[in-house]
Amino acid sequence: MLHRLWQRRAAIGAGAALALGLSLAGCGQSAAPAGGKTLTIGFVPGMTTDPFFISMQAGAEAEAHKLGVKLLWEGASQYSPSQQTPYVDSLVARGVSALIVAPTDAQAMIPPIRQAVDPHIPVITVDSTINDHALLKSRITSNNVGGGEQAAAILARQIGYHGTVAILSPAPGITTDAARIQGFVAQIRKYPHIRYVGIEYDQEQNTKAATLAQDLVLHHPHLAGIFATDDTSASGAASGLRTAGKAGTVKIVAYDAEPAEVQGLENGSISALIAQKPAIEGQLAVEYAYDLLTGKAKAVRPFVELQNVVLDRANLAANRQWEYRTTP
Repeated sequence: MLHRLWQRRAAIGAGAALALGLSLAGCGQSAAPAGGKTLTIGFVPGMTTDPFFISMQAGAEAEAHKLGVKLLWEGASQYSPSQQTPYVDSLVARGVSALIVAPTDAQAMIPPIRQAVDPHIPVITVDSTINDHALLKSRITSNNVGGGEQAAAILARQIGYHGTVAILSPAPGITTDAARIQGFVAQIRKYPHIRYVGIEYDQEQNTKAATLAQDLVLHHPHLAGIFATDDTSASGAASGLRTAGKAGTVKIVAYDAEPAEVQGLENGSISALIAQKPAIEGQLAVEYAYDLLTGKAKAVRPFVELQNVVLDRANLAANRQWEYRTTP
């Protein structure tokens, strides 16, 4: 599990960090909020039940405790703008000091976020974002384009630079997945003997992803690899390939390091994982919100892009800290 946070922006910019135990993150002196007033930071994840966001919650809560601010972590159990919007609206109505959101749609979440900006609540997006960057004080995410490029290079090598490949992804409109696809497609097209046949969307449904993987095997006899842009696509693809008798034969390179994906890496149904650092994203978002509220806005970078960690069976034992958590 991801038991470690990393020291912040100087180390992030340099691409290195000193590890701190999450359990120790709140043991230092809490910084006093401006004017002695307790600051309240609202945090709306993409969904509350996913290990990626549970890991993010762990980082956010540790930083909030350390800084002496109140954190309201509230969100839906499903990844959907229609379900996410009421939580954003509620936190705005309650007058939070700052708002952090992992938007579930780049366009649909603009109006609710604008409702926060109008009464001068500073807004930070984390993981995903919205198309109107002018509404935001900062955007914190992973290097998704670079992660897509890494996935393509790894998959190409694993299939011997020959064969047919496809992408499974949840849905259009998610900025992180779109960037991963962009990076993957640009890189995979550099290999003349690899045929890329496009994207299939599984609507964040494991069973649909499984069916789509079976359909890809049926319609593309030379299918050699699948890039899954999130954990649902990855687990579904692995299940579908098992049913089709192609587990391990058709390679899967996937995003994230959910426990089920790590298990797939261990049993060979998934070939490699592009792991993110959600706890650090949550920690940094709370730190930036605090800086904005305490006169240190110059310390807040408008865009932060964390580097990924590539996991495979050979290096997994040495990188267990990047596996996502199931409890905060």
